[in-house]
Amino acid sequence: MTAEPLLKVEGLEAAYGRARVLFGVDVAVEPGGLMCVMGRNGVGKTTLLNAVMGVLAPTAGTVTFDGEDVTGLPTHERVRRGMGYVPQGHETFPQLTVAENLQVTLEATRHRDRTAVDEALEVFPRLTELLGRKAGFLSGGQQQQLAIARALVTRPRMLILDEPTEGVQPSIVAEIEAAIERLHRERGLAVLLVEQYLELALRLADGFVIIEGGVVRRSGTAADLRDEEVKRLLAV
Repeated sequence: MTAEPLLKVEGLEAAYGRARVLFGVDVAVEPGGLMCVMGRNGVGKTTLLNAVMGVLAPTAGTVTFDGEDVTGLPTHERVRRGMGYVPQGHETFPQLTVAENLQVTLEATRHRDRTAVDEALEVFPRLTELLGRKAGFLSGGQQQQLAIARALVTRPRMLILDEPTEGVQPSIVAEIEAAIERLHRERGLAVLLVEQYLELALRLADGFVIIEGGVVRRSGTAADLRDEEVKRLLAV
């Protein structure tokens, strides 16, 4: 008997004003699965994540999480249900220290369990040495690690990442990739990942969808990512 997807997106349509961006997109993430959303720039990948998280209200379609229709819920309620979101841009509170960034996030959670901060720091031990530094003085890669750690403090059941390696120095890209793999493989955390790099997707993903022109043009398992059609759809 096949388990129900943890996240199910059906017939999702979204627009910015009169400019339609998504046209009936379907995506599913299994419990403990890692789904990679791919495509060229400007095809609607970030729009999809924003609609999944309630940052952008869809014009049609549904978002179901753990069997509950969350399409009409605000973002903070989706976070409380277990959806951890890390948008593009290494979002942190730049005037707060690393420790304060994590503490502010913890105080906004229902569980307020201090061990959640310790667990997040275990994933990114580099941050332990930087707890007293203001986030605005971190490198881009360190800020990205902090942004992911903040999402982990909420103890999500699914982590939603929008191009977490974009603009990050190579040494920290490797650390972020290793962290995602550890969270997925060892902790069983479900992941919805927007990623441009085919090789990274090949190493991490269980499945993928490729968006082009606001619709899903191709989907499959990680093994299918080696197809020539996939390379054509992703070519710049």
